[in-house]
Amino acid sequence: MAKPQILQCVIFCLGVALQAQSFPKAKMLYAHGLTPEAQKELIDLVFSSAPALAKEKPKAMDLLATIAFDKNNANLAYTTWNKLISDYPNSPEAKTAKERLPLLKNLMGKFEEENLDNSIAKSYMRSADFWSNGRDHGFKIDTSFLSPVEAAIYWYDRIISEFPNTPSSRVAYEEKMRTILGWREPGQYGDKYGVKLNRSYITQLESTFRLYESSFPEASEIQGFRYLISQAYWNQKDWIKTREWLNEIIQKDGNANSFYKDLASHRLLKIEY
Repeated sequence: MAKPQILQCVIFCLGVALQAQSFPKAKMLYAHGLTPEAQKELIDLVFSSAPALAKEKPKAMDLLATIAFDKNNANLAYTTWNKLISDYPNSPEAKTAKERLPLLKNLMGKFEEENLDNSIAKSYMRSADFWSNGRDHGFKIDTSFLSPVEAAIYWYDRIISEFPNTPSSRVAYEEKMRTILGWREPGQYGDKYGVKLNRSYITQLESTFRLYESSFPEASEIQGFRYLISQAYWNQKDWIKTREWLNEIIQKDGNANSFYKDLASHRLLKIEY
């Protein structure tokens, strides 16, 4: 075979190899629920010797750790992120992993039994567990006199800022708004939280919704949250703001015959009480 032909063959084979291992492909496999295939793709990428794929390796390890965590294997996630930090210390993924590890370790509480370093230690642990099986396996935390709304918002905001324009961010926005809308504990003297306790939370609710709306304009829950905000104003007897939000629901749906458009139309017929 002539040298030019050999060179063309090498280039072609290298191209096929690069196509065979791809971080975007692994992300798409994972997004579509093909988790085992995504994990294989990522592992192949991590062990690839192709120079062109070197920059994708820390991304692959980060996603492998994320998948492990999503599958409730906190120890594997912890180990994988530690290896990412060790192997690629200057990568953006390593910087993020360093921030995650203390949080992950707190969530884990303690390492699972299989991480004990030898079988004798495991047998001792089982013996001890037999005698103390009535103990609490997690941490019981007393939150009396603390503000669960602000505490929850802190963590929702972490998700929104660290994972912008992702499904995780969308869900964080939605759960943050539900938290701000508030709730009441059962019983005659149950505590109230969020808007149910303090009207001033409505301003924060509106601003959060506008950010959610701009980031996820096609979200399926968007009209539902518009109605919940109108309802919050209605409960506060703010008829002007109630009408504003109800009319926005109708305007956004245009000529469509939707549930929330119909609901808003009915409520507009009877605002004051």
